[in-house]
Amino acid sequence: MTALRLIPLPVHAALRMTTGLLTMAAPFLAGFDVPATLVAIIIGSVVVGVSLAATPDERGLTPLPVSALHALDWGTVLAVMSAAAIVAADGDDRAGVVLVGIALVQLVGNLTTRYNLRS
Repeated sequence: MTALRLIPLPVHAALRMTTGLLTMAAPFLAGFDVPATLVAIIIGSVVVGVSLAATPDERGLTPLPVSALHALDWGTVLAVMSAAAIVAADGDDRAGVVLVGIALVQLVGNLTTRYNLRS
């Protein structure tokens, strides 16, 4: 399988920051139940943290190795999909659908990102 790797890692980090912030805002915009709200806020916080770790410093280096960022991004997709299934099974279908959408956005981001620090 060949994926297009068009997005450089710093741009990916900025887009992932936006995704994390929207994930934390989604429960309030879409009216999630309380458990789903807590799950979305925790997941959004983790996504924002990973995006900050993917931001290169003035020397062009990231605090974590790029391979770790790659693994964290894929782990986040798996975690959001799992959380979507759990909250939907708990009865909050709206939260399940929104979290699946967020996971798909993250999946597309992972498939289109160049995971290296060279431009």
